[in-house]
Amino acid sequence: MHIRSWISGWLTLTVFAVGGLVAADPAFAKTDVDKLTIGGEVRIRYEIRNNTSFNSNNSNESAASHRVRLSVGYDLTPDVSFFAQLQDARVWGTEGNSLAGSPAGSGIGAVSATNGGGTGVDLHQGYILLKNVLVEGLSVKAGRQEIIFGDHRLFGNFNWSQVGNSFDAVRLTHSMQIGDVDLFWARIVDTEVAAGCGTANTSSTTASCSGVIFPGNNAKATTDQDIYGAYVTLKAIPNWTVEPYYFLLKDSRAVGTTAFTQAQASGQSRSTAGGRINGKVAGLDATAEGAWQFGSASSNVAGTTSNNLHINAWAGAARAGFTFEPVPMKPRVGIEIDYATGDGCVANGAAACQAAGKFNTFDNLFPTNHGKFGYMDLMAWKNQVTYQAVFDVKPSPVSKLQVNVAIMRLANKHDNWYRASQAVYGATGANNQASSIGRELDVHYWHTFKEKFKFEIGGGHFWAGDYIANAVKNGNTVNGAGGQSGSGQTWGYLMGSILF
Repeated sequence: MHIRSWISGWLTLTVFAVGGLVAADPAFAKTDVDKLTIGGEVRIRYEIRNNTSFNSNNSNESAASHRVRLSVGYDLTPDVSFFAQLQDARVWGTEGNSLAGSPAGSGIGAVSATNGGGTGVDLHQGYILLKNVLVEGLSVKAGRQEIIFGDHRLFGNFNWSQVGNSFDAVRLTHSMQIGDVDLFWARIVDTEVAAGCGTANTSSTTASCSGVIFPGNNAKATTDQDIYGAYVTLKAIPNWTVEPYYFLLKDSRAVGTTAFTQAQASGQSRSTAGGRINGKVAGLDATAEGAWQFGSASSNVAGTTSNNLHINAWAGAARAGFTFEPVPMKPRVGIEIDYATGDGCVANGAAACQAAGKFNTFDNLFPTNHGKFGYMDLMAWKNQVTYQAVFDVKPSPVSKLQVNVAIMRLANKHDNWYRASQAVYGATGANNQASSIGRELDVHYWHTFKEKFKFEIGGGHFWAGDYIANAVKNGNTVNGAGGQSGSGQTWGYLMGSILF
């Protein structure tokens, strides 16, 4: 998921302002190559997945994809710098060609016109960074940027995706010896209406504005989704951190813009208060995190008011492992348990939640879920209980072999099954009595050659639980299809990347 597919107006204004300074001031026009940083990445992956609908009805796919990133950074002064990172990310062959039978408008010449930002060439990051603003240790980063906190459970760059997450944001960071304090604001959705800007309340209507925002008379021109946050990292104890945080997701889009079960749905004011403890003692490593969500959401039923549902949701995660440092290949064993609330009104639809006046399903916000609940991306931190065990060894300083086992269940059997993207994977029937999703086994191997080339190979198999095996009886629908037979799912990949 890419949070925005177009450069926001204020970021464009900033870029041109800096460009104007460079052009007008001879002092800026001189480029010192020692202050210039150029980097990049080329990553190619082949991936296969079988039986995504668990009904043996040919729901199989394999595809190759790539990501090419080129970044440029420059330090104008020790405290003033900018960074830009372009990327091209796409599944091979999706552009088509000009041969007979190809989709209309396909081909290399049509890419720039049809690219919506989900794949293709885009600005992944582009920001200015000011250090030691007013006081020593205070920095300001403004522009498109990655935002990562803790274990990526609520904010991550989703690096497994060829596109990845980035945010149009302003972030203040104050770094001190005792800890760091981060404050930020990010614009997730900005819908402009009137003056030729498109249709209200859709996800991105500014493309036809030509960068000019000029609202019409007597009209609310903008309905937005914003997120505000504060994240504190305390370092009072050596090798341990204590990290309290607070996030506020505000969405002013109209009722019915999205389904109420959609991640970051329209018409809500959702607060997330939580904390994380992370550390290591000798060979023991441990992490614990908990988050509580409260506020209001919308049932998004036509004819109703917004923010008509009360939110009271929570999630937790605990992980511990031990590494046998003196033993050859440094084996590590670990366990983990994850939990996130669901709501029993969901299976009966939005009207049932509206009648109850609540919606207590936890929202996973903007995470990196890949690898958190198994590597097959079958679970989100949303209406779930996952038990995991992991074992890994390092055959050499530049390689690792890892085996994961996960047992997955629904926290509430009358809410949906949400996969890693937070989309509904299993639509739960009103009469469902099953909570067991299934079991997953993953095996992965990583190796770095010549310092710059990283090779990965991995795969997993998922054994279906009662939720899937008895889907027909319980009225559950998985992956938009019926007739689940309880058969399993298999996934694998091969990936190579070069960093420079």
